[in-house]
Amino acid sequence: MAALGTLARDLPEHPFVTLVAVAFDRKGRALLLLSRLAEHTSNLEACSHASLLVSETGGGGGVDPLALGRVTLVGSCGRVPDGDLEACRKTFLDLHPEASSYVGFADFGFFRLEPDHVRYVGGFGRMSWVDAKTYADAWR
Repeated sequence: MAALGTLARDLPEHPFVTLVAVAFDRKGRALLLLSRLAEHTSNLEACSHASLLVSETGGGGGVDPLALGRVTLVGSCGRVPDGDLEACRKTFLDLHPEASSYVGFADFGFFRLEPDHVRYVGGFGRMSWVDAKTYADAWR
């Protein structure tokens, strides 16, 4: 799961953040299955600029979530091209099999976030920007 940030279509100059299911392809691009009825989808169709925050899970036991690793991908997010849909669908459903009950609904479609910038935070005081090429190379 991840937090998807889009630019609010109906609230100019404001971010809009929602919880989404995410999978990653072999290049580290985020894959999202989004409903056309969702606010974030309307926002992306108006402006493709987006960010996605993915955090390490805490495992409970009083672990401070701010001490965990996380990454924010910043880039453009648009519909997955037809030629990539089959691979995208397989990758996403392998991780989120529960989505098979709605993946075929007419209002759902796959989107892919192409990272231009990546912000890594490894916990308190451990953070840096990672260029898009270095990030993509890490997925090889």
